[in-house]
Amino acid sequence: MSLSNILKSFFEVEKRGTNLKVEVIAGITTFLSMAYILFVNPTILTDGFSIALHQALGISMSSPLPEQYQGLLYSVRLGFTAATAISAAVATLIMALYAKLPFALAPGMGENAFIAYTIIPLFADLILSAQKAVGVEAAQLAISLALISVLFNGILFLIFSVGKIREFIINSVPESLKLGIGIGIGLFITLIGFADVGIVKGGVATPVTFNTSALTSYPFYLGMLSFVVAAVLLARKVIGGFIIAILASTIAAGLLGLISAPQNLLMVPVLSTSILNDLPRSFYLYLSLFGIGFPIAFSLFLVDFFDGIGTITALATKANLVQNGRIVGINRALITDAFSSILAPFFGTSTVVVYVESASGIEQGGRTGLTALVTSLLFFASIALTPLFTVIPSYATGGVLMLVGLLFLSLAGNLTKLEDYSELVPAFVTITSIPFTYSITTGIGLGFITYTLIKLLTGKFKDLKPGVIVITLLFVLYFILSAKGF
Repeated sequence: MSLSNILKSFFEVEKRGTNLKVEVIAGITTFLSMAYILFVNPTILTDGFSIALHQALGISMSSPLPEQYQGLLYSVRLGFTAATAISAAVATLIMALYAKLPFALAPGMGENAFIAYTIIPLFADLILSAQKAVGVEAAQLAISLALISVLFNGILFLIFSVGKIREFIINSVPESLKLGIGIGIGLFITLIGFADVGIVKGGVATPVTFNTSALTSYPFYLGMLSFVVAAVLLARKVIGGFIIAILASTIAAGLLGLISAPQNLLMVPVLSTSILNDLPRSFYLYLSLFGIGFPIAFSLFLVDFFDGIGTITALATKANLVQNGRIVGINRALITDAFSSILAPFFGTSTVVVYVESASGIEQGGRTGLTALVTSLLFFASIALTPLFTVIPSYATGGVLMLVGLLFLSLAGNLTKLEDYSELVPAFVTITSIPFTYSITTGIGLGFITYTLIKLLTGKFKDLKPGVIVITLLFVLYFILSAKGF
């Protein structure tokens, strides 16, 4: 049997109405749409370590770290970079071979910011206050404790996934909220694209405003070039249009001198941030601070839990992988998501999640695990070639993300068929809250709470399935924890 036949059989390519060429193109598209994580995630997490190091050395954040610590910062950044590529590659490979779904995974953007700017500095402060360590050692321990929180988050996640509790909850989600989540994420992706291209920025008198200064910069026009090329090729139904658009914008940026080839094309993986480097001591210290550590892990779990629900539901709906109201292979997808977060701290990075950018590959026709396999192989290649892949600027992918958001709006057709306002209002709250709060988790939470309240107040108790009530209560707990600073 030929390799092509083996792939077709294993991934059930023909059964899902696709072919090998389309799946390969979809996998490449997904990779290019999310490759930015290879340099964004290390930057964010290294910022967290820098904050902790400032604390440990007693240096004001307004002052730069002395030159003698720059080598340490570079080593930590290399560790986070390697961990980002490895975790994305391994997690997506598991999704491809075990769940056989076209979803790619990598360290989550919201979660990494939470860990970098809240958890690492918090643990650094606790370590210094308890005099468990001082100086550089305290900052390095803070990373380990933060990543052990990620480990416990993953364990909680896996318990829910293996026990099929989360599958039960997801399949209890009302159709109106499923549609609302999908549309809301589409608008969220669009907003991300707008920001990457430079169309919008934070306002002074308004939350967001048109970035007029972008009109005088090349990145704005190169981002719009990516958008226009992708739009034209999409309209002409050209397969691989998103890839062409991203590459066209990137090449143009190179010709204008905005980007250049990296000095070193190869990088030897260095897992300098792995929890394995000092596991016994950091694990013992974490347990001694369990009163703080567990609420942090549980907060991460709630964020991971509901981001996963929203993203997987929306992507599966977009890929037509919902049969009789149930998502195809959902339990395996959830187990993959959870297990990946358990592995992440051993590589040395933050919580791994299913990426909404998988929608770009799905739009190109990706329907099977073969799409994820191709994306995974590219992430494996990037472990050594990370400097080369990070040349792709965010504005090049931003133009494509603007279109990916548009494509999710096709779900609105099904939503408008509903005439029950007790279904429509919660869906509307979800749709608007996700982009306006810049948080998938917050938007979903407000949607569920609104749904439960309206159903209770209108006397439609039969519509409140046990899963909806459980989700609502968990969200109430999540918001309470958030209000308390966890």
